[in-house]
Amino acid sequence: MKSRTLTIAVFLCSLCPLLKAQESDYSCWQARLDDNRAVSTLSIPGAHNAATGDGIYFFSGLGKTQELTLAELWDCGIRAFDLRVAVSGEELHIYHSIAKCKLSFNDAIDVICEKLSAHPQEFAIVLLREEGDSENSRERALWAETVGEAIASLGEKAANFSTTMTVGDLRGKILFLTRNEYIGCKRGALIRGWSHAESGTTDGEIASLAGDDRAQLYVQDFFDTTDKERQRAKETAVTRFLSLASTAPTNVWTINFLSAYSSTLLGFTPFATTSGYKRNATRVNSAVARSLAINGRRATGILLMDFAGVDKARGGLWHWAPFRTEGQKVTELIIESNF
Repeated sequence: MKSRTLTIAVFLCSLCPLLKAQESDYSCWQARLDDNRAVSTLSIPGAHNAATGDGIYFFSGLGKTQELTLAELWDCGIRAFDLRVAVSGEELHIYHSIAKCKLSFNDAIDVICEKLSAHPQEFAIVLLREEGDSENSRERALWAETVGEAIASLGEKAANFSTTMTVGDLRGKILFLTRNEYIGCKRGALIRGWSHAESGTTDGEIASLAGDDRAQLYVQDFFDTTDKERQRAKETAVTRFLSLASTAPTNVWTINFLSAYSSTLLGFTPFATTSGYKRNATRVNSAVARSLAINGRRATGILLMDFAGVDKARGGLWHWAPFRTEGQKVTELIIESNF
Protein backbone atom coordinates (compact mmCIF):
# COMPACT_ATOMS: atom_id res chain seq x y z
CA MET A 1 0.00 0.00 0.00
CA LYS A 2 2.83 2.38 0.92
CA SER A 3 4.59 1.52 -2.32
CA ARG A 4 1.46 2.29 -4.37
CA THR A 5 0.97 5.62 -2.53
CA LEU A 6 4.59 6.54 -3.16
CA THR A 7 4.23 5.70 -6.86
CA ILE A 8 1.15 7.92 -7.19
CA ALA A 9 2.91 10.75 -5.36
CA VAL A 10 5.93 10.53 -7.66
CA PHE A 11 3.62 10.52 -10.71
CA LEU A 12 1.75 13.63 -9.52
CA CYS A 13 5.01 15.43 -8.81
CA SER A 14 6.19 14.65 -12.31
CA LEU A 15 3.11 16.42 -13.65
CA CYS A 16 3.76 19.63 -11.70
CA PRO A 17 6.22 21.17 -14.18
CA LEU A 18 3.82 20.42 -17.04
CA LEU A 19 0.85 21.94 -15.20
CA LYS A 20 2.89 24.97 -14.28
CA ALA A 21 4.01 25.41 -17.88
CA GLN A 22 0.42 25.25 -19.07
CA GLU A 23 -0.66 27.86 -16.52
CA SER A 24 2.13 30.21 -17.58
CA ASP A 25 1.55 29.81 -21.33
CA TYR A 26 0.25 33.29 -21.97
CA SER A 27 -0.36 32.64 -25.67
CA CYS A 28 -3.68 31.04 -24.60
CA TRP A 29 -4.43 32.42 -21.14
CA GLN A 30 -8.04 33.36 -21.98
CA ALA A 31 -8.92 29.69 -22.33
CA ARG A 32 -8.85 29.63 -18.51
CA LEU A 33 -11.68 32.20 -18.27
CA ASP A 34 -15.30 31.26 -17.56
CA ASP A 35 -17.59 31.71 -20.58
CA ASN A 36 -20.11 33.62 -18.46
CA ARG A 37 -17.63 36.23 -17.24
CA ALA A 38 -18.50 39.77 -18.39
CA VAL A 39 -15.73 41.20 -20.57
CA SER A 40 -16.03 44.56 -18.79
CA THR A 41 -14.93 42.91 -15.52
CA LEU A 42 -11.70 41.45 -16.92
CA SER A 43 -8.10 42.54 -16.56
CA ILE A 44 -6.71 42.81 -20.10
CA PRO A 45 -3.10 43.80 -20.88
CA GLY A 46 -2.68 45.92 -23.99
CA ALA A 47 -0.03 47.64 -26.09
CA HIS A 48 -0.03 51.33 -26.97
CA ASN A 49 0.77 51.87 -30.66
CA ALA A 50 1.10 48.12 -30.89
CA ALA A 51 2.50 47.87 -34.43
CA THR A 52 5.60 49.99 -33.84
CA GLY A 53 7.54 46.91 -32.71
CA ASP A 54 7.36 45.55 -36.27
CA GLY A 55 9.41 48.53 -37.40
CA ILE A 56 9.00 52.18 -38.38
CA TYR A 57 10.20 53.93 -41.54
CA PHE A 58 12.67 56.76 -40.84
CA PHE A 59 11.41 57.87 -37.39
CA SER A 60 12.20 54.95 -35.07
CA GLY A 61 13.90 57.30 -32.60
CA LEU A 62 10.68 59.27 -32.23
CA GLY A 63 7.58 57.08 -32.35
CA LYS A 64 8.63 53.57 -31.35
CA THR A 65 6.71 52.41 -28.26
CA GLN A 66 7.19 48.62 -28.51
CA GLU A 67 10.16 46.30 -28.98
CA LEU A 68 8.15 43.14 -29.65
CA THR A 69 6.34 42.41 -32.91
CA LEU A 70 2.57 42.09 -32.93
CA ALA A 71 2.86 38.29 -33.00
CA GLU A 72 5.32 38.34 -30.08
CA LEU A 73 3.02 40.66 -28.12
CA TRP A 74 0.24 38.11 -28.54
CA ASP A 75 2.48 35.26 -27.36
CA CYS A 76 3.45 37.12 -24.18
CA GLY A 77 -0.24 37.68 -23.36
CA ILE A 78 -1.25 41.03 -24.86
CA ARG A 79 -4.89 41.04 -26.01
CA ALA A 80 -5.68 44.74 -26.55
CA PHE A 81 -3.99 46.41 -29.50
CA ASP A 82 -3.91 50.17 -30.08
CA LEU A 83 -3.74 50.75 -33.85
CA ARG A 84 -3.73 54.25 -35.37
CA VAL A 85 -4.67 54.11 -39.03
CA ALA A 86 -4.49 56.50 -42.01
CA VAL A 87 -5.18 56.11 -45.72
CA SER A 88 -2.04 56.37 -47.83
CA GLY A 89 -2.89 56.33 -51.52
CA GLU A 90 -5.93 54.09 -51.30
CA GLU A 91 -4.56 51.66 -48.72
CA LEU A 92 -4.70 51.58 -44.95
CA HIS A 93 -1.42 51.97 -43.11
CA ILE A 94 -0.61 52.21 -39.42
CA TYR A 95 1.06 55.37 -38.19
CA HIS A 96 2.23 56.88 -34.94
CA SER A 97 1.88 60.57 -35.69
CA ILE A 98 4.03 61.08 -38.81
CA ALA A 99 5.94 57.82 -38.29
CA LYS A 100 4.74 55.13 -40.70
CA CYS A 101 4.85 51.55 -39.40
CA LYS A 102 6.17 48.77 -41.62
CA LEU A 103 3.11 46.66 -40.76
CA SER A 104 -0.02 47.68 -42.68
CA PHE A 105 -3.46 47.63 -41.08
CA ASN A 106 -4.56 44.59 -43.09
CA ASP A 107 -1.35 42.75 -42.23
CA ALA A 108 -1.83 43.54 -38.54
CA ILE A 109 -5.37 42.16 -38.59
CA ASP A 110 -4.11 39.08 -40.45
CA VAL A 111 -1.59 38.45 -37.64
CA ILE A 112 -4.34 38.63 -35.02
CA CYS A 113 -6.65 36.40 -37.09
CA GLU A 114 -3.92 33.80 -37.48
CA LYS A 115 -3.43 33.76 -33.71
CA LEU A 116 -7.18 33.37 -33.19
CA SER A 117 -7.27 30.47 -35.65
CA ALA A 118 -4.48 28.77 -33.70
CA HIS A 119 -6.15 29.61 -30.35
CA PRO A 120 -9.93 29.71 -30.92
CA GLN A 121 -10.65 30.14 -27.19
CA GLU A 122 -8.93 33.54 -27.23
CA PHE A 123 -10.18 36.95 -28.34
CA ALA A 124 -8.71 40.38 -29.08
CA ILE A 125 -9.74 43.99 -28.64
CA VAL A 126 -8.52 46.53 -31.20
CA LEU A 127 -8.63 50.19 -30.20
CA LEU A 128 -8.87 52.08 -33.46
CA ARG A 129 -8.50 55.73 -34.38
CA GLU A 130 -7.66 57.83 -37.40
CA GLU A 131 -4.13 59.15 -37.30
CA GLY A 132 -5.09 62.44 -38.88
CA ASP A 133 -1.79 64.18 -39.59
CA SER A 134 -2.23 63.82 -43.36
CA GLU A 135 -3.10 67.07 -45.12
CA ASN A 136 -4.51 65.13 -48.08
CA SER A 137 -8.25 65.78 -47.80
CA ARG A 138 -9.09 63.05 -50.34
CA GLU A 139 -7.25 60.43 -48.31
CA ARG A 140 -8.92 61.54 -45.10
CA ALA A 141 -12.34 61.39 -46.77
CA LEU A 142 -11.67 57.74 -47.68
CA TRP A 143 -10.93 56.70 -44.10
CA ALA A 144 -14.45 55.81 -42.91
CA GLU A 145 -15.31 53.81 -46.02
CA THR A 146 -11.97 52.01 -46.32
CA VAL A 147 -11.84 50.98 -42.65
CA GLY A 148 -15.48 49.86 -42.77
CA GLU A 149 -14.76 47.65 -45.77
CA ALA A 150 -11.73 46.09 -44.08
CA ILE A 151 -13.70 45.20 -40.95
CA ALA A 152 -16.75 44.00 -42.91
CA SER A 153 -14.49 41.61 -44.83
CA LEU A 154 -13.81 39.75 -41.58
CA GLY A 155 -17.45 38.63 -41.36
CA GLU A 156 -18.25 36.81 -38.10
CA LYS A 157 -14.64 37.26 -36.96
CA ALA A 158 -15.54 40.89 -36.12
CA ALA A 159 -17.69 40.98 -33.00
CA ASN A 160 -20.90 42.86 -32.34
CA PHE A 161 -20.74 44.98 -29.18
CA SER A 162 -23.07 44.77 -26.21
CA THR A 163 -22.74 46.35 -22.79
CA THR A 164 -22.72 43.04 -20.94
CA MET A 165 -21.01 40.87 -23.55
CA THR A 166 -19.36 37.80 -22.09
CA VAL A 167 -16.15 35.90 -22.75
CA GLY A 168 -18.24 33.24 -24.50
CA ASP A 169 -19.68 35.88 -26.84
CA LEU A 170 -16.23 37.04 -27.83
CA ARG A 171 -14.16 33.86 -28.15
CA GLY A 172 -12.44 33.57 -31.52
CA LYS A 173 -13.31 37.17 -32.46
CA ILE A 174 -11.97 40.72 -32.58
CA LEU A 175 -13.88 43.54 -30.91
CA PHE A 176 -13.20 46.88 -32.63
CA LEU A 177 -13.61 49.95 -30.42
CA THR A 178 -13.12 53.03 -32.60
CA ARG A 179 -12.72 56.71 -31.80
CA ASN A 180 -13.67 57.64 -35.40
CA GLU A 181 -16.84 56.27 -36.95
CA TYR A 182 -16.48 54.02 -39.98
CA ILE A 183 -19.25 53.23 -42.48
CA GLY A 184 -20.46 50.15 -44.32
CA CYS A 185 -20.07 47.89 -41.29
CA LYS A 186 -22.11 47.73 -38.09
CA ARG A 187 -19.77 45.48 -36.14
CA GLY A 188 -17.87 47.04 -33.27
CA ALA A 189 -18.56 50.18 -31.25
CA LEU A 190 -17.90 53.91 -31.30
CA ILE A 191 -16.16 55.61 -28.36
CA ARG A 192 -17.40 59.07 -27.45
CA GLY A 193 -16.07 61.51 -24.88
CA TRP A 194 -12.39 60.49 -25.00
CA SER A 195 -10.22 62.62 -22.74
CA HIS A 196 -6.54 63.53 -22.52
CA ALA A 197 -7.15 65.51 -19.34
CA GLU A 198 -4.80 65.06 -16.41
CA SER A 199 -7.67 63.63 -14.35
CA GLY A 200 -9.16 61.45 -17.12
CA THR A 201 -12.93 61.11 -17.35
CA THR A 202 -15.69 58.85 -16.05
CA ASP A 203 -18.21 60.33 -18.52
CA GLY A 204 -17.13 58.56 -21.70
CA GLU A 205 -19.38 56.22 -23.66
CA ILE A 206 -19.06 53.13 -25.83
CA ALA A 207 -21.99 52.91 -28.28
CA SER A 208 -22.75 49.84 -30.39
CA LEU A 209 -22.68 50.47 -34.15
CA ALA A 210 -25.41 47.85 -34.58
CA GLY A 211 -28.06 49.24 -32.19
CA ASP A 212 -28.82 51.41 -29.18
CA ASP A 213 -26.70 49.51 -26.63
CA ARG A 214 -24.41 51.89 -24.71
CA ALA A 215 -21.91 51.42 -21.90
CA GLN A 216 -20.37 54.01 -19.63
CA LEU A 217 -16.62 54.39 -20.15
CA TYR A 218 -13.92 55.38 -17.69
CA VAL A 219 -10.87 56.51 -19.68
CA GLN A 220 -7.45 57.89 -18.68
CA ASP A 221 -5.02 58.95 -21.45
CA PHE A 222 -2.90 61.80 -20.08
CA PHE A 223 0.31 61.64 -22.11
CA ASP A 224 2.46 64.74 -21.50
CA THR A 225 4.84 63.87 -18.65
CA THR A 226 7.58 66.35 -19.57
CA ASP A 227 8.25 67.55 -16.02
CA LYS A 228 8.21 66.03 -12.53
CA GLU A 229 4.81 67.48 -11.67
CA ARG A 230 3.18 66.01 -14.79
CA GLN A 231 4.92 62.68 -14.21
CA ARG A 232 3.50 62.49 -10.68
CA ALA A 233 0.09 63.48 -12.02
CA LYS A 234 0.27 60.64 -14.54
CA GLU A 235 1.12 58.05 -11.90
CA THR A 236 -1.69 59.36 -9.68
CA ALA A 237 -4.19 59.17 -12.55
CA VAL A 238 -3.17 55.62 -13.50
CA THR A 239 -3.47 54.45 -9.90
CA ARG A 240 -6.85 56.18 -9.50
CA PHE A 241 -8.27 54.45 -12.56
CA LEU A 242 -6.96 51.10 -11.32
CA SER A 243 -9.03 51.69 -8.20
CA LEU A 244 -12.08 52.79 -10.21
CA ALA A 245 -11.90 49.69 -12.39
CA SER A 246 -11.76 47.38 -9.38
CA THR A 247 -15.14 48.61 -8.09
CA ALA A 248 -16.92 49.47 -11.35
CA PRO A 249 -20.30 47.80 -12.07
CA THR A 250 -20.54 45.41 -15.03
CA ASN A 251 -22.09 48.05 -17.32
CA VAL A 252 -18.93 50.20 -17.05
CA TRP A 253 -15.80 49.65 -19.16
CA THR A 254 -12.38 51.03 -18.22
CA ILE A 255 -9.48 51.97 -20.52
CA ASN A 256 -6.34 53.09 -18.70
CA PHE A 257 -3.28 54.22 -20.68
CA LEU A 258 0.01 53.68 -18.88
CA SER A 259 1.75 55.24 -21.86
CA ALA A 260 3.18 58.77 -21.91
CA TYR A 261 6.35 60.51 -23.02
CA SER A 262 8.76 62.46 -20.85
CA SER A 263 11.09 64.22 -23.27
CA THR A 264 11.46 67.81 -24.43
CA LEU A 265 13.18 69.32 -27.46
CA LEU A 266 16.04 71.55 -26.25
CA GLY A 267 14.35 71.55 -22.84
CA PHE A 268 11.22 73.37 -23.97
CA THR A 269 8.84 71.74 -26.49
CA PRO A 270 7.19 68.41 -25.55
CA PHE A 271 8.71 65.79 -27.82
CA ALA A 272 7.62 62.16 -28.18
CA THR A 273 10.95 60.34 -28.36
CA THR A 274 11.37 56.60 -27.96
CA SER A 275 13.62 57.22 -24.94
CA GLY A 276 10.89 59.41 -23.44
CA TYR A 277 8.38 56.56 -23.69
CA LYS A 278 10.90 54.21 -22.09
CA ARG A 279 11.61 56.68 -19.29
CA ASN A 280 7.90 57.00 -18.49
CA ALA A 281 7.48 53.22 -18.64
CA THR A 282 10.17 52.71 -15.98
CA ARG A 283 8.06 54.76 -13.58
CA VAL A 284 4.45 53.98 -14.51
CA ASN A 285 4.82 50.27 -15.28
CA SER A 286 6.70 49.83 -12.01
CA ALA A 287 3.99 51.72 -10.11
CA VAL A 288 1.32 49.46 -11.59
CA ALA A 289 3.34 46.35 -10.76
CA ARG A 290 3.63 47.50 -7.14
CA SER A 291 -0.08 48.30 -6.95
CA LEU A 292 -1.14 44.92 -8.35
CA ALA A 293 1.29 43.07 -6.09
CA ILE A 294 0.10 44.90 -2.98
CA ASN A 295 -3.64 44.98 -3.65
CA GLY A 296 -4.04 41.42 -4.87
CA ARG A 297 -6.20 40.12 -7.67
CA ARG A 298 -8.82 42.58 -8.83
CA ALA A 299 -10.29 43.83 -12.10
CA THR A 300 -8.11 46.40 -13.88
CA GLY A 301 -10.02 46.93 -17.12
CA ILE A 302 -7.98 47.41 -20.29
CA LEU A 303 -4.43 48.64 -19.58
CA LEU A 304 -2.33 49.86 -22.51
CA MET A 305 1.40 50.13 -21.90
CA ASP A 306 4.64 50.89 -23.68
CA PHE A 307 7.25 48.13 -24.10
CA ALA A 308 4.79 45.42 -23.18
CA GLY A 309 6.38 42.03 -22.61
CA VAL A 310 9.82 43.61 -22.10
CA ASP A 311 11.27 43.98 -18.60
CA LYS A 312 14.41 45.72 -19.88
CA ALA A 313 14.23 47.89 -22.99
CA ARG A 314 17.39 48.75 -24.90
CA GLY A 315 19.05 52.10 -24.21
CA GLY A 316 19.53 54.75 -26.86
CA LEU A 317 21.96 57.37 -28.11
CA TRP A 318 21.79 59.47 -24.94
CA HIS A 319 21.04 56.66 -22.50
CA TRP A 320 23.34 53.65 -22.74
CA ALA A 321 21.97 51.59 -19.87
CA PRO A 322 18.81 49.53 -20.48
CA PHE A 323 15.53 50.94 -19.17
CA ARG A 324 13.79 48.79 -16.53
CA THR A 325 10.36 48.90 -18.14
CA GLU A 326 8.95 45.79 -16.38
CA GLY A 327 6.59 45.23 -19.31
CA GLN A 328 6.49 41.44 -18.95
CA LYS A 329 6.09 41.58 -15.19
CA VAL A 330 3.10 43.94 -15.48
CA THR A 331 1.56 41.87 -18.28
CA GLU A 332 1.69 38.70 -16.19
CA LEU A 333 0.34 40.43 -13.07
CA ILE A 334 -2.60 41.82 -15.08
CA ILE A 335 -3.38 38.40 -16.55
CA GLU A 336 -3.17 36.56 -13.24
CA SER A 337 -5.45 39.09 -11.54
CA ASN A 338 -8.29 37.47 -13.52
CA PHE A 339 -8.01 34.19 -11.58
